[in-house]
Amino acid sequence: MKTLMLISFALIGYSCSEKHLLLNADDFEMNSTKMTHNKNAFFVSPDGDDNHDGSIRCPFKTLERARDTMRVSSKKITYLRAGIYARTETFILDLNDNGQTWQTYPGDAINSAIIDGGGIQDIIDILGGNHITIDGLLVRNYTSRGIGVHGGAGWNNAAPYFNTAYGPAAYNTIRNNIVEDGNVPTPGWDRAGINTQGTVPGTKILNNVIRNTTGYGIGVWSLQSGDNISGTVVKNNVLLNTCTTARDGAAIYTNDRTILSDSIFIENNFIRDYGPFENYVRAIYLDDHTSNVSVKGNILAGSGRQPILVHGGYNNQITDNIIDLGSTGKLSVLNYAIRATATMTGNAFTNNIIISSYPVDSAGGAYLKTGDVVNPVIEHNLYYNYAGGIANTGGYHYQLKDAFPLQGDPKLSGWTYAMADSSMAYASPVSFEPIVGNWGPPGFNIPETGMSPSCLLPGSNDRYLHAESHQDMQGITKYGMHIRSCDNGDWVKFTNVNLGFGFDQFTVRFGVTDANAGKRIQVRLGSPIGTLISELTTTGTGAYDAMEEQQAPMSSVTGIHDVYIVFAGGSGVGNVDYFRFH
Repeated sequence: MKTLMLISFALIGYSCSEKHLLLNADDFEMNSTKMTHNKNAFFVSPDGDDNHDGSIRCPFKTLERARDTMRVSSKKITYLRAGIYARTETFILDLNDNGQTWQTYPGDAINSAIIDGGGIQDIIDILGGNHITIDGLLVRNYTSRGIGVHGGAGWNNAAPYFNTAYGPAAYNTIRNNIVEDGNVPTPGWDRAGINTQGTVPGTKILNNVIRNTTGYGIGVWSLQSGDNISGTVVKNNVLLNTCTTARDGAAIYTNDRTILSDSIFIENNFIRDYGPFENYVRAIYLDDHTSNVSVKGNILAGSGRQPILVHGGYNNQITDNIIDLGSTGKLSVLNYAIRATATMTGNAFTNNIIISSYPVDSAGGAYLKTGDVVNPVIEHNLYYNYAGGIANTGGYHYQLKDAFPLQGDPKLSGWTYAMADSSMAYASPVSFEPIVGNWGPPGFNIPETGMSPSCLLPGSNDRYLHAESHQDMQGITKYGMHIRSCDNGDWVKFTNVNLGFGFDQFTVRFGVTDANAGKRIQVRLGSPIGTLISELTTTGTGAYDAMEEQQAPMSSVTGIHDVYIVFAGGSGVGNVDYFRFH
């Protein structure tokens, strides 16, 4: 009987076109639920034909044919069959497409419908459309946006499409998609793998994977009068290897210059490797007055400048996150910075777990403060250094201090930071709420790639001395997170530095013009004229702010010492970020 049914359906298939489509037997299960399911939707396939009727047996070929047919039909679902859909222009949905769903066919593997942009700027854009769902696709090869949502006034710098005015784009859902291989030009502003801008309230960005992009991962923008990002939910997403060339951005970025939006949720996302340190990129960035945000239950790990930046916003609650600073010892957990006349009240950083794997380092980084701000509530966070070094709870230069810090092993393990039931983090006062997991589309597993978690690979025995965190000095000037005005005879002192069993290399990260190269940076013990154990002769880096590492041999000295870094040879020796013994 089953054979006769398949033959019968095959004969029907020949009526669609001369190109007969061979379909899986599962497509023809005589199940009333599935048959109804199929009858209430249109279908597209790379092997389809736009002269077909769009049924599962006779699918359309192009997304545009399915879209235009849905506009005049009561059917509001299009299923994409597995295969590659090559794009040469942006696929646009607008108010004529309200209520539509675009989804990988449930009978095919999720993310098996591949929308390949081939390097075009935007691949899929919702422009002024409402209640539209994009579900389970794989979108790749873009240079501005993989999936975009825009409503309201246009922003001049946000071409294509996002610089033009449309009606509101409200209550749209982007879920279960993989967006990858973005080649966004530096600096990458107004661009992201998944990007929303303008009057876009109620947007839900759920269970997506954004990976391997030069630009931002997820961007949510409210830039001018009338814009509204209230009710945005960014949840259960995975962001891997984002912001590889972007500057001053983030894996998850929000911007609310209207200072009017509320009820924004950035929760239960997994972020690893969000850009090079020198590009000032963050894991989560609440920029330009973004307020009323819950940043909760996220895992923030890997390369990047700072896990979280709050810039001018208020009523932001940052809680129950696992934050891995890694082995650099340089990151600050929270960059808390004023913008214009912002009051920045009601912010809190509480009940988080901050881990690291750097050794002895007095600047390892809890909180960085800039400007005259109302300090956030910072308390009951748990700190642990897997390499046995200092677990910094704040209080150094330009830093805020945890009022009630706890230190101890949270008992984390593996690439997904699984936490043992016996972890002290679950007890009061941290009372950490368990990470939910369930990241990405159904069946997606976090890959064991990129920077390893601190709980797996503790850091080396290197000693970092960050220049701005010295205990005493002569002649130099602090400037943010480095020092300058380093002239002949000037020095900085670091007290009680543990040189362990000895090191044989001295490395300095600094910048100096080519014209001022050839001067010296010395390491001395006990005083500015004490025992010389290393001397580096500088090579030009091109500019004082173009910093790079250079190194020199070092005499092996053990034990604990007061270390003086002395500058010699003339004026303008360099602007210095850090010193390292290894």
